[in-house]
Amino acid sequence: MQTQKHEKYYKSSKNKKMILTAEKKIQLNALIDARKSLRVKGNHLKFMQHCWRKNKKLYPFIIGFHTKRICKRIDKAIDDYRNGESSYLLISVHHRSGKSDIVSRYLGPHFLGEFPNDEVMQVTYKAEFAASFSGYGREIMRSQIYQELYPNVKLSDDTKKKNEWLIADKTRINTGGKLYASGLHSGLTGNGFSLGILDDYCSGRAEAESLVQRNNAWDAFTNDFMTRIAPVGIVIILATQWHWDDINGRIQQAMKDDPNFPRFETMVFPARSRDYKGPGRYSGKYLFLERFSEKWYLTQYATLGKYGSQALLDCNPQLRTGGLLSLDGIILEDLKNFPDLFRLKFARIWDLAHTAKQRQKDDPDYTSGTLLAFEMRQNDPVLHLWIKHVIRFRHAATKRDTEIKRIAEIDGPFVKQAIEDSPDAKDAHDYIRNALPSISWNKINITGGDKTVRATPLESIFETPGHVHVAKENWYRDWLDEIIKFDGLGTSHDDQVDNLSAGYIFLITNTLRMSDKLRKSLAQRRKNIYNNA
Repeated sequence: MQTQKHEKYYKSSKNKKMILTAEKKIQLNALIDARKSLRVKGNHLKFMQHCWRKNKKLYPFIIGFHTKRICKRIDKAIDDYRNGESSYLLISVHHRSGKSDIVSRYLGPHFLGEFPNDEVMQVTYKAEFAASFSGYGREIMRSQIYQELYPNVKLSDDTKKKNEWLIADKTRINTGGKLYASGLHSGLTGNGFSLGILDDYCSGRAEAESLVQRNNAWDAFTNDFMTRIAPVGIVIILATQWHWDDINGRIQQAMKDDPNFPRFETMVFPARSRDYKGPGRYSGKYLFLERFSEKWYLTQYATLGKYGSQALLDCNPQLRTGGLLSLDGIILEDLKNFPDLFRLKFARIWDLAHTAKQRQKDDPDYTSGTLLAFEMRQNDPVLHLWIKHVIRFRHAATKRDTEIKRIAEIDGPFVKQAIEDSPDAKDAHDYIRNALPSISWNKINITGGDKTVRATPLESIFETPGHVHVAKENWYRDWLDEIIKFDGLGTSHDDQVDNLSAGYIFLITNTLRMSDKLRKSLAQRRKNIYNNA
């Protein structure tokens, strides 16, 4: 009936050319479909809605504030890529928020539909999970709805593996495009990408708390993953940040340290709206109320506790320490900012792994040497501690002694070499003096007392902001990791902390207080000797 009215209208119209014939209706519908297709292709959010594979009644596609923001940023990255510009995105969002759907499941098929000649690399901490994401994306490409959207993009007949599939055109000729899925620690060499996705580089808290594991992940990221990128590409890291010093944290530090390091744009979506610092505003008190109730969020905070919530919900992991030495006082310094050796009294404090018990147990002690100085400043009741260099190693006696001699010679004559002589390192001074007689050794007598008591004078220094000056060198992460874990109970290595407490005894406790005038006079004398050397 409606069609008859329309036909009557057009017949009565002066413009009889507007009569919709069957052929024109087909053309009009095709035009409408084409316009819809263009909107879907150019909008990642619409692409996900259009190709959503889950049961829409049981698992509907729920859109939150973060979903819109992330998808919009991905759209810009794709446009920039089309125009020859690379993008680096670092995205943090709380768990169970659909982050893997946005990037790991749907972005690969979308990108290859737009750029069927290019390569996608999909990486996570475990190869099996990466293959699972890849398999999901492969099924999206096989779906009828995807093929209607990209009729010229097919899976190659050579595609046999879930973790590696090739792209072909409608004539079944391979285009050169492909998606490759891998674990972060294996299989990346020999492959490349225009779109690189790293979704969760760490399996959980236990792995994140290990400095060795964090170092391994960083090496794999910088040496294996980032070296695979094409001249123009997109890198997206979307991960739960379990630890402040993980890949996410190290990227932030690397951007500060090196102007040539890739400039990652950071997008952080914490659970609570009050913690969000980006553009726009949450619609409610929490990020994803479209899916989770306020009670769910409160339960999660209560279940995870403060430390876990800071990482998983607030997207802001904090330092977990042994509780004895605060990290508030620590600042990283460039070596150029350190005082000259003639202005402060520097000493290299050694803690020798000397006895057979220390060197032969399952987790042997380290021999460690710390180059440090304490500084008294006018009107400041708290000492400043300068830590210029730290070295530690596990060597047999001969190689160890050779290394100690090498370091002492590098330090030069203005640095006192001192070694503690304690119940834990009995006769260490007598041994090293005989083994390396060319060096003038100072003995630090430590008669007893536990390590907690010895570290007590350091507490106020570490608690006062800006009073522990640490050189920003490649050893500082190991050093900081020990400071964090130090509890005085011997549950972890404490040789570098022992260096600090022994250094305090040597330079402060055993040193006579002197007037500012005398101190300046001695400093000038050291400067004159240094300049004439």
